[in-house]
Amino acid sequence: MIILFLVSGVFAIICYKYDPKSPPLRWVVFLLICGSLAGLSRAIIESFIPALNRNDINSEWINTLLYYLRIITGFVSIYFCPYGILMHAITYSTKLTAKMTRILKYVLLIPIPFMLKTTVYVPDIIPDFDNMLYWAVPYIVIACILHLYGYFTEKDKQKRKSRFITLSLMFPVILSALILNYIMRVFNSGNQEWRYIIFFIVASFFVFIWKALGTAGSLNGIRLRYEREAHERTRQAVNQGAALINHAIKNQIYKIDTSLQTIDLNQLDNSSKKSVQIIDRSAKHLMEIMERMHHKTQEIKIVKSKNSLIDLVEASLENEKSELAKKSIEVTKVYTVKEPYVFCDKTHTFEVFLNILRNSIEAVEGNGKIKISILQKNNKNVMVRFSDNGIGIPQEHLRHVTDPFFSTKQNKGKNYGMGLNQCNEVMYKTGGSLKIDSKVNEGTTLTLIFPIHLKKGDVYEEHNSSRAN
Repeated sequence: MIILFLVSGVFAIICYKYDPKSPPLRWVVFLLICGSLAGLSRAIIESFIPALNRNDINSEWINTLLYYLRIITGFVSIYFCPYGILMHAITYSTKLTAKMTRILKYVLLIPIPFMLKTTVYVPDIIPDFDNMLYWAVPYIVIACILHLYGYFTEKDKQKRKSRFITLSLMFPVILSALILNYIMRVFNSGNQEWRYIIFFIVASFFVFIWKALGTAGSLNGIRLRYEREAHERTRQAVNQGAALINHAIKNQIYKIDTSLQTIDLNQLDNSSKKSVQIIDRSAKHLMEIMERMHHKTQEIKIVKSKNSLIDLVEASLENEKSELAKKSIEVTKVYTVKEPYVFCDKTHTFEVFLNILRNSIEAVEGNGKIKISILQKNNKNVMVRFSDNGIGIPQEHLRHVTDPFFSTKQNKGKNYGMGLNQCNEVMYKTGGSLKIDSKVNEGTTLTLIFPIHLKKGDVYEEHNSSRAN
C-alpha cells in the first residue's frame, strides 16, 4: 500500500505542475490525492503500526495520532472518490454551464455527511458500502457515460484524440474501483480483491509517462509536450481576446471617422483644422494597428505540400539580401542533406524562415555572422538551424520569447511580440518543433525540426514547390 501512496502522490504532483488552473485536471489531482490517502490509510495499519510494535515503540500519543490519521484518510479516500470521479467527468465533458457545474459541486456532496453516522470507527473504520451502492455506484456509472458521450460527440480531431487518451488512462482505474471496491464489497466487505486496483493505477501511471514522453525518450519530452499544449491554449485565448478587442475598437474608430466626415474644414480656423487632421491621422493609424493585430492573431491553418527546405531557405535569404548587405553580414550555409524534402506548409514555413532571419539580422552588430545548417536528424526528421553571433537573449527571458506579446526588442511601438510565437505555432501544427538556445553577447541558435513524412489527419496539397511566393 506504500506503493499506492507514493505512485498516486507523484502522479498528483506531475498533473498539478502540468496545469494548476485547469478545472478538469484539478479534479484529477483530487482523485489522485484520494488514491494516495487510501494507500496511506492501509499503510498505517499494515506497515507503520507493525513496524512500531516490532521496535517496541508503544507511545500512547503516537498510537492515537495514527488511529485518527487512519480514520480520516480512510473516510476521505472511500467516500470522496466517487464524488471526484463524477465532478471530473462533468467539468471535462464541458456539456454543462459554469453555473450548473458550480451548483453540482455542492449538491453532489450531500450524501457524504450522512456516511458520518453510518460508518463504523471502532476498533477500525468500516465504510458503509451498502448505502454507497445507492449513490456512489450511480456517480461512477454516470461519470463513465459522460466520458463516452463527450468522446463520441467531439468533432475536433485533436480534442477527440485527447479525450481518447484520457479514457485509456482513467477507464481501467474507474471501472476497477467500481467493481472491486464499491460493488463486490457490498456482498463481502472483507474481501481483498480491491487491492488489485493498485495494478491499474500503476499501469495508468506508466501509460501516462509513455504518452508524455512520446518519441523523445527523456523527461524533456514531458516538458516539450506540456509547453506545446500550454502555448496552444494561450494562443487560443489570445485569438479570442484579440478578436473581441479588435471588434470593439474598430466600432469606435468607425464612429470617429464618420463624425469627421461631417465636419466642413472650410468653416474652421487653422488651429481647429490642425486638430481635426491630427484626429483623422490618429484614427487611421489606430485602424492600421488593429488590422495588423488582427492578421497576427488569426488562426494558423497548415496545408502541407512537399517542399525543399534548401529552396525555402534560399528564398528567404534572397528576400533579405539588401538588409544582409547593408550590415555586411557574413552568411555561411551548411547543407549536408542532398534532397531535404519535407511535408510542410510552403507559405507559413517561408514566413518562419523570414522571421528568424530578420531577428538574426537585427541582433548582430559589427562583424555579424549568420550560419544556416540543414542536417538529417534521423530517418523521420530533418533539422534546420539558424545561428548568429548577435547580442543574445538573457536566460530569464529565454523561456518567454515564444509567448504572445512578449518581446525583448527596443522598437516596441512597431513590434507586437508575435513573431516567435507564430513560428512556434507553425512548427507545432506542422508536427515539428522549435528550440531556442542563447547566451548574452555570444549569440542565438534556433533549431527547427521538420517531419519528413505525412501524418494521419494532415491536410495535403498535391504539388511540389521550388520557390516560396
